[in-house]
Amino acid sequence: MDLFLSTLFSACLGATPAPAPLPPVPTPQQLAWQQMEFGMFCHFGINTFHNMEWTDGTKDPKTFNPTECNPRQWVEVAKAAGMKYLVVTAKHHDGFALYPTAYSDYSVKASPWRDGRGDVVREVADACHELGVMFGFYLSPWDRHEPKYADPPAYDEHFRNMLRELLGNYGKVGVVWFDGARSEGHVYDWDSYYALIREMQPGALIAICGPDIRWVGNEDGVAPDTLWNVQERDGQQVWWPAECDVPIRHGQWFYHTNGERKLRSLAELLEIFYRSIGHGAVLLLNISPDRRGLLPEADVARLAELNAVISETFRTNLAQSAKVTASNTRGGDAAFASERTIEGRPDAYWAADDDVTEAWLELDFGEARTFDRFAAREHIALGQRVAAHRIEIPDGDGWTAISEGTTIGYNRIHRFPATTARRVRLHITQSRACPTIQALGVYKASPREAAAKE
Repeated sequence: MDLFLSTLFSACLGATPAPAPLPPVPTPQQLAWQQMEFGMFCHFGINTFHNMEWTDGTKDPKTFNPTECNPRQWVEVAKAAGMKYLVVTAKHHDGFALYPTAYSDYSVKASPWRDGRGDVVREVADACHELGVMFGFYLSPWDRHEPKYADPPAYDEHFRNMLRELLGNYGKVGVVWFDGARSEGHVYDWDSYYALIREMQPGALIAICGPDIRWVGNEDGVAPDTLWNVQERDGQQVWWPAECDVPIRHGQWFYHTNGERKLRSLAELLEIFYRSIGHGAVLLLNISPDRRGLLPEADVARLAELNAVISETFRTNLAQSAKVTASNTRGGDAAFASERTIEGRPDAYWAADDDVTEAWLELDFGEARTFDRFAAREHIALGQRVAAHRIEIPDGDGWTAISEGTTIGYNRIHRFPATTARRVRLHITQSRACPTIQALGVYKASPREAAAKE
């Protein structure tokens, strides 16, 4: 039942109607992607065999020969780490295609790998579909090998032909990932690319150089403290959520033989987690397959460490055993009561009356508890609303802030020194419309977080 009908149905029963959506709001596909939170990027190709990030389209395809190539391992590692989608480089700037395209001589067909009959994209897609990880591909618009690149209309048709292959031959596609590297001054027919994707894979999200997901603006994997999903594009306000992309090895998207010394520490990855997912963005962490065609053991081990610490930190939500109250409840209706914030359901949320833009939600644990993380989540299906908020604990007859922030959006995780209190509350001090909060969480960080920083 869509939002309009459910609101009408509730009104007919005499129940309090839900808050009106505050447009723009996410599409169902954007909302589902946001809920994934964490994905894996796999840069793999001719560059992998030359210790280079960018090659110029002249490297011999015979140098591409991953002796133990196993894309299923990539997907298994991603799933074990809590990553919900995987994006593979079907073609990078060098023009070398990881699948046997009919439109270029520069592909796996010309390599000795699998006697020229291999298809990396096929193996990734099949593993994703089998293991329940959303499949996506990166197709670089820039092409340093293809002669047609010098003729924009001819290249547009060439590029669309490659898109047709990838969209039509590999099952369901969740994300098509474009970027604009070194494309200044080159004219692309973006609208025709988007139209083709909408026609062939209407559920696919178009990322970065696209209308559905935007680049956060850096390759450090961090989102700003204030993160609005509502953005201006082409003179209109649109829902355009941010993705943070970052390599697990400093400055290295592709595998390098000396790259292990640049592997990020656990402490660095935790900082990235809190400043991306913890700021309401989605994190796309790049792990490069090596020349065997496997994810390196050291990188896999570091990713497992990260997952273990995050899982331990957020395993026990103290809020779920607390009594929840609110300064205001929409229509006094139990359908929007404060207790909805600890039910753990995406369709359950607390809401305030329409004329309320400042409100608080209080958690009472019944006894003093120690915590150092506080998480909040808006019901963004109705739009993003909160512009400023504080986390407060009792202080004599009043309350004192232990952390402050601006936006909440899909997710906001506050970190602060260990605090012991019986009560804690989320105080929304500014909102674009009546606030709607879907979830609250109170946690104590894993001891391994502190150990990682030592």
